[in-house]
Parts: sequence; C-alpha cells; structure tokens
Amino acid sequence: MGEVTIVGAGLSGLVAAINLARRGYQVTVLERESRIGGSPLYHPSGQGSPLFLKELKDYIGIDISPAVEPIREMREIPGGKVLPIDPSLIHAYFFERGPRSTSMDSYLYDLAREEGVRVEFDHPVRSQEEMAQLPPGTIVATGLHFEGFDSLGIPYLTSHHFTHKGTCDADLNFVNMYHDSFTTDYGYSCAFRGIRYVHLFNRSRPISREDLERFSARVREVEGLEISSWNSFTFPVPAASFRNPVLFQGDKILAGTLAGAMDPANFFGLHGALVTGKIAALAVEDKYRAWEEFRKCTRLFPKALLIRKFQMAQPFWMQIMAHRLAFSRFDRSRVVQKGIILSIPGMLNLGVRV
Repeated sequence: MGEVTIVGAGLSGLVAAINLARRGYQVTVLERESRIGGSPLYHPSGQGSPLFLKELKDYIGIDISPAVEPIREMREIPGGKVLPIDPSLIHAYFFERGPRSTSMDSYLYDLAREEGVRVEFDHPVRSQEEMAQLPPGTIVATGLHFEGFDSLGIPYLTSHHFTHKGTCDADLNFVNMYHDSFTTDYGYSCAFRGIRYVHLFNRSRPISREDLERFSARVREVEGLEISSWNSFTFPVPAASFRNPVLFQGDKILAGTLAGAMDPANFFGLHGALVTGKIAALAVEDKYRAWEEFRKCTRLFPKALLIRKFQMAQPFWMQIMAHRLAFSRFDRSRVVQKGIILSIPGMLNLGVRV
C-alpha cells in the first residue's frame, strides 16, 4: 500500500498506526522519548473520561476495555463543599497513562507492534525545518509539546501545572474535583491502580505559592493527605482560538491535542485523541471523508470555548455557586450530564444517545 510516517507514539499516533497497518501500510512512528508513555513529568498517572466502550470500539476499530476501569467514587468540591457524584451517570472510566505495562499507552503500543508498526524512540521532531522535511501525508500527533504547535503555527495557551505523584493501596479507586479561588480552572486528586496523583493547573496565569498552599490545605482538609513535594511545568493547550481545531496544516495531517481534539472547558483529551487517530488514518486515503468526520468530532468546540470564556469572566464566588448548583442536583440534571458528555470531542462521531 505504501509507507506512512507518524510523529508521536501517544494515543492518537498509535491508533492511527494500528489502523493504517491493518490496511497494509508500512508504518513508522517517531517518538521523542526513550520509551512509551509520554513525559515523565506527569506520568505515570491516573486519568479519567466519559467513555462509551462499544460505540468507541466500533468507530476506531480497537477495543480499549482491557485498559480501562469504571470510576467507583467521584466527588465535586466547589469552595470546600463536598458533593458526591454517581460517575456512572456520565459513563466515567479510569485509565492509566505512562510507561507501566498496565497503561493505555502500553496497551496500544503492544497492539501496534503486533500489527507490524515500527517505533523509533529518541527521535524528536522539534523545528520547523525538521517538520518540513517529513514526507507529505505525515501524521503529526505530538501532544502536549510546544515544538509541535510552534513548528506548525498552531495557536495555544500556556497552561501552568503542579503535580504530586505517590503510591497508595491498589484497591483505591476515586477522584475528587476541586473548584475554588486558587485557580480559574480546577485541581483534582485521584487514586487508581496504586498511583496517588494530585494535579492543579491554570490556563490563564501562573500558579502562585499561596494558591498552591491553599490547594494543598484543601486536599489535606478533605482527604487527610499531606503533600510534601510538587513537580511544576508548563505545556500548550489548544484553547486559544475558536479556529484551534485543524486536521490539515500544509501537507501534514494532525491528530490529538495538536489538532484541537481536547475539550476546552475541562481539558478531557483521551476521547478526542482516540477518535482523531482514526480520522487521521482515514485522511491518508480519503481527505474529504476525513474532513467531514473531523468537523463532526470538533463541532461543539466553539460553543464549549465560548461558554468557558464566559465562566472565567465571572467572579470566583459566582463560579463556585454555579458548580454547587449544578452538582448538588447532578443525579437529576440530564442537561448537565448531557453537556459534559457531548462537549468532549469525538462523541458525536459515535452516534451515542444521552
């Protein structure tokens, strides 16, 4: 059939590689890290997303159910008020990111290898010149790295992050979401497969030491967890423009975060990565059909970004009250449940009914 190069061995790159290899292409994936699983700055980690497993399998051609587990406990904590949520109402699942054999990355990597995909590690593509030298039709899925955005001229916001990674009982399975004045976005704490992970981020400004200390105090108050150390870093997020979602840039095909397949409100990225990996593989053979699928995938992005911009313009007390109102009645609010699910890129492609 021919040869295809993919930049990035993350979720979208591997889904594209698997689909192309099954269609007879010789696929080479160029990965900047020395192993699978993304940056060690924030992985291994537990992550979560609403998922419709059967519909997703039918669409991307890959059954990810062995790599995920239902979230058992979820709590929304706006302004210190603890509100339990039934995670099954939004089909919420945990998955692991990182290099461990139990991660989603390793699961997809093993499938790709079985299909004959070749992965070249320690092979970064950083500059505009290096990007231009790649063959036409190369799929670029570089994820949360500035170089991919800069080399292709994709607009982004710089988000600021603090994370804490530790260990815990392997049977623990929960996530707590914190909305408060220490960030215009949110923080969360989770436990999954023995990984204890705490994350605070802000897309609009750096996180001050005072903000971090207040977040730490809130986690200690709610969970009894003392956090002794933090990692800090920044990365780009595709929430700078209503035109962020883009499938084609020059002669390259984009996928995942770089393509704008990330929910601009809550930054759910797994689902969009998987779906656009499939779409990018389709674009190698049928650009028009792929474009139609990509438009469907990101159709609600402008609306979600507009809503988020409006929310961020409100005083903190109004944001907190809005979260309390929405989540105190979450089990009865089909509108809120549906809004969370359908705002995630790629949900419309599956034809799910919510």
